Amino acid sequence: MKSLLSVLIILMLSTVIAVGQSTSEEAKMLKNPKDCGVSQYDDFKNSSFSLLSELLKTDANYGGLKADIAGFKSGEKEITIDAVKGDISKFKKLKKSLETMDEKVVTLTSEGNDLLKEATNVKPVTKVKAATDNTKESLKAVDYSKKMIGELTGQVSSDIEYLSEQLSGLETEE
Repeated sequence: MKSLLSVLIILMLSTVIAVGQSTSEEAKMLKNPKDCGVSQYDDFKNSSFSLLSELLKTDANYGGLKADIAGFKSGEKEITIDAVKGDISKFKKLKKSLETMDEKVVTLTSEGNDLLKEATNVKPVTKVKAATDNTKESLKAVDYSKKMIGELTGQVSSDIEYLSEQLSGLETEE
């Protein structure tokens, strides 16, 4: 009975810890599996994890841009027309990049689901399990990418709106 209680406590704690993590932190914990030896499945896996890696880098770069806005809000950084226009331009490029990544997510989701349906036909038969497992793990990477894109797109849109308001205020002061 004590061991059952111990297991339940551990499960509960691990659930609480996982809930407190951001999508990007969860995505970083996802491991890219080894190739299964079937090129079509390995290519899909590599594309899925490459997208996730690119998105994690984008998320890190976004942190730097977000620091500019925090500087504006706290008064540590001077709000000038040129600075705001420069940041708006960077955020718009970031938003465009996220839109492109979102298109990749749609394509990869469809491709992954098709590969999963066809996995039982993989030859040699000994590679069926690895192909299936890798595809499922790759689809998790795609799902994390989709979540991160949604989160980042919302934040970036909000930041563009804030900066546009600041720019409007600066231009009316002139």
